This record gives sequence, structure tokens and C-alpha cells, in this order.
Amino acid sequence: HLPILNFLGQDDVCESWIEVQNLGCQIAKAALVTWGEPGFCPPQAAGPLKVECTGLLKPGSSWNLYGAQVPTGSKSGILFKLSARQLSEDGIDVIPEDDITGDYVCEVLFFNVVGDADDYRRFKKAYDEGLIFDGIDMSRAAPQDGALAVDVHRTCPGDVTPGVDVTSKYNGIAGTHLGVYDDVYGGYGFYVPLVYASKAGYNSMIYIQNGGLMCSSIEIWFQQQEDCLRAVICDIATLAPGETYQLDANDCVGPDFQGSAWIRSTQRMGIVVDIIGHDLLMTYAGEPAEINYTFDPRKAVYTAGNQVGFAPLVYSEYQGWDSAIQVQNLSPVVAAKVKVYFLDRGGDIITTLIDWVCPRGSQTFFLPLVAALPGNWVGSARVESQEWISPGSPNVLAPNVVAVATLIEYSDAARTAATQGIAYNLLPEHKIFDWQIGERSGGNFEAGVGLIAIPSLLKDLGSSQMTSEIAIANVVPKPGFTDLVIYVYDQNGLIDYICQKLNEKQVEYIDLQTWGWINNGFKGSAVISAWFWEHDVFDGTGFFLRNLVGLGAMAIERRGARLGEDVPGDEAAGERGIPFESTYDEEGNPLFEYCFMGPLPLCPGF
Repeated sequence: HLPILNFLGQDDVCESWIEVQNLGCQIAKAALVTWGEPGFCPPQAAGPLKVECTGLLKPGSSWNLYGAQVPTGSKSGILFKLSARQLSEDGIDVIPEDDITGDYVCEVLFFNVVGDADDYRRFKKAYDEGLIFDGIDMSRAAPQDGALAVDVHRTCPGDVTPGVDVTSKYNGIAGTHLGVYDDVYGGYGFYVPLVYASKAGYNSMIYIQNGGLMCSSIEIWFQQQEDCLRAVICDIATLAPGETYQLDANDCVGPDFQGSAWIRSTQRMGIVVDIIGHDLLMTYAGEPAEINYTFDPRKAVYTAGNQVGFAPLVYSEYQGWDSAIQVQNLSPVVAAKVKVYFLDRGGDIITTLIDWVCPRGSQTFFLPLVAALPGNWVGSARVESQEWISPGSPNVLAPNVVAVATLIEYSDAARTAATQGIAYNLLPEHKIFDWQIGERSGGNFEAGVGLIAIPSLLKDLGSSQMTSEIAIANVVPKPGFTDLVIYVYDQNGLIDYICQKLNEKQVEYIDLQTWGWINNGFKGSAVISAWFWEHDVFDGTGFFLRNLVGLGAMAIERRGARLGEDVPGDEAAGERGIPFESTYDEEGNPLFEYCFMGPLPLCPGF
């Protein structure tokens, strides 16, 4: 789900670049359905604006939808993964002649759902539930192995200086990350950790996309930072399936507001937030609310957060960067006591900060710039929600939290001018590593993540004026190392791999412009795979229990410049690498680990 494409607020002024990567073992295709500005509920709804389809997607490779493949007027979109096999191979009998399943479905979508909200609803329901649409068995037309990894890169005009461009990036929101229905109180809930309204020159625009099958009403509760009681409510009367409604925080709260938002709806939603100001554009995604009918955060029916969160990349305060971690408490009942660690690239602690976070509220943990030294200095951060007590009261179990990192570079310590900025969601434990010594059952990838998708890998300053930088963090605290392989794909499949070793808590920062091994003009993707790890855990008697693995990554795209070089406007856009799991056969052997990588890697010391 892509809640925002060519629009900035209500204005169709942006260029979108949708980067789609295939994480399945079978060759696949993807269909993009887009919508224009929001309007009425069905049956009067305008329906989808356009349908576009990708070419073949080899395992691990990506397809870039940009230019004419992102139709003018597209405000939101949804990508559907489709089979690239023959109809007969998929067991679909719809016409006498054989055809390619993905192409046939794309054609049916083009003629049936464009401008028809009701036909779109029938298609979406059939796709989600494996039903029949226009004679096509969608359980056979949609590949069951793997998924799509998607990044959306947007270039928009700046808010201050005429003629200046700003950029941002966000991960497409998976259909499994659109919230869970609350059986007790009804509806769906979502959290937005960081909202500005005319605060320090920044404003927030919240984009809410209806990922369900019916029209929905929406309520947005705004909560000022440091104010645990006085929420302000705004509402959206109607939002048709697939469409996106934009909400300017200034329309709901007064000026000088910084805080968070809590959203309720009757349908599943995908939420993305733009932070706009000082000729910067930073984008992150909203999180589904926690469903918990007990006082124990470990017994939640569903949660998108954990007690620990990881930021794989923080730029150095010695290079002119402000780093802020905005932490939101998922508990609606108790306050959270939160500690944030800022670490350098070797894992040493720069500083720690501790503060309270209101129920459903948020708090800022800030590492300000102190100087401007040259060099690629980076680090990471970790958020910990901790148990707490008050005299004469029982201890309060640590609530689950979610967090957003904002990294803003200024030209000097006085912050007279911002030069670039990035915002991204921190990785909760279930998407990177189960702090502090992994799952007790541990084995293989059960302790943490060892596979990460990078949908876009670019070294093309000459033509598209885009280049990539990647930060890879080993967040395991136990002494040891992790050997990993970076598989690199062009748009047609695997081309080569490179080996890497990371010690505990280290961060590696890769600037593709310094890698002569990758040719200028390259457009492709990557998969980062842990290959061997040696972070041992022993029991109290010295008996070996398990090994730990936990990798996180950040993919940065710069338009027209490299790190350390300044061009007019905000040239930096960044988002998390997308963690995923292997697919296993009946004997328990990993299929995906081998279907996308080609030859077994032969690396020094592996």
C-alpha cells in the first residue's frame, strides 16, 4: 500500500519513483493500481485512476516505476504481486488460448476496475481471500511464495526557496501491517509518533489510505507532548477504498504544537506522515495500535512495537547533524520510563537519555550537533522501555513502544540553515533482534533477522542524478562477529556478490560512489544475507545454548550529491532495509536462501 505518490498535501507537484523488489523464488510481476484525489463513498466513488504493470521480476531483482509509469494525478496506489507463469501452468482456465497470468490479470484490471470502485472492491476481496474474479482464481494468480519489497522515493518543491527540490522516501506498507480489528471496542487503531504544527518552522501532513473494502470514517486524536490528558479530536467523514485523505495538523491544533496522534477507523488503513519545513521533506509511516486487554505488555493480542527499538543509522553530531528519537508509548493506561542510548559506529556509548512518556503520548530524545568535522562518521541508537515503581506501589511492567528517528543537518551550530534531513521508523525487536540474548528456543534466524531486502541500489549521478549509501548494523551485544554477503542485482537478475564482516554493535557505512566495483549508471537492488555468525550464549554451567544473529540496515538515496557535498535543497532521502524470512521446503531446508543467490559464496574465512 502506497498512501502518497505525486502529491504534497493537496498539490500534484511531486515526482514519484516506486522501487519494487521480488522476494519470492518464482519469477513474478506486479500490478500498480492508483487513485486520484479523494471524493465520495461508493457507489458514487470515482474508483481507480489507472493501472500499470511491471515487467518480469527475477528473484531478488527490482523494477522501477517512474515517469510515465506513475500516472499524472496519482495520489495513492496499491501494488499486487502476480504470477508470471502461463495460465495453464497456474491451472486457470479462462480463454481458449494460453496467456501469461500476470499480463492477463493486468488487462482485466485495466478494462474492469479503472473508474469503477465496485469492481475494484470485488477484485480486492478476491485477491485478499483467494476467491474468483472475472473467472480468474486469484489464489492461483497470486504467487504464494515470498512477497514484494517496495520503496517510494518522492521529489517535491521546497516550501521556502523557489526552484529548490526536496526529497524523501518511505517503505510501502505491507497488507499485513494495516492494523488488527479490536473485538472488544471495535474498529482499528493507529499511532503517529511525531506531529508538528508550526513548531520551529516544521509542519506535518498526515496521509491516511483506506486499505479495506468499504468506506470508512476516521477520528484523529492529537496529544501535545508533555500533556497527558488534553487530546484534541479531528475527524474525516468519509474515505473510499484505495483513496488517500491528507490532513494538515494546523487544521486541528494550534500553532507551536509538537506531539503525537492516535487514529481510529472502521477499516484497515495505511498511514504515512510528511514533515515539511526549512526546505526539507522527511517521511515516515504510522504504526498499528496495540491490542492488549491485560496489564502485561508481553500478553498483547497484537502489537507493532516492543520494549526495545533499534535505529541502525545516526549521523554524527560532529558533522553538523541533529539526531532526535521520538518515542511513543503504546500503552493507553500507564506511563513509560524510556532510556535511549546513542552509540558510535564501533558500538561505544556517546550518551544516554532517560525520560517519561505519557500513555499514548510521545517524547523527544535529542542529541544536538556540536561541531562540523569532515569524514563519514556514523553511529546507531537503541530505545529501551523499562519497568518502574513508585513508593508503596507495585512495579509497572515496561510498556511496548514505537519510535521515529529524525536526522537533520545544519550548516552551522547556530542552526541558521538546514541542508538535508531524513526520518525513518525504528526497527522493533521482532524486525531485527530479540534483545538481549535472543529467543530462548534460539537457532537459525529465531534470535533475530539475517535477511534484508534493499529494493533500490543506485550509482547514477550522471543520468538520474541518484546515488545510494547503505548503513549495515550488527546490533547483537554479545562478543563475536557476523559474516554476511551482499548480493547485488541489476534489473534482470543477479550479477555478483561481496563479502562483509561485522563485529558486535558495529555499523558499516557504504558509499557506492567509492566502490569502483559497481559501474557508473547502475540501477538495481540488493539482498543482505547473514552467512555465518559467532555470538555464543552459554548457560550457567558453561554449556553452549545457541548463537545469535541480528542485522539491520538503512538505505540512503541522494539526488545530485554525495554525503558531505551540499547542493540547494534537501538531497537526502532514506528508509529502512526491509527484513524478511527464508522460505523452507518440506525437509526444513531454506529455499529462498538458495533460489536468489546463485553460486555459493566463497569468501575469505567463511
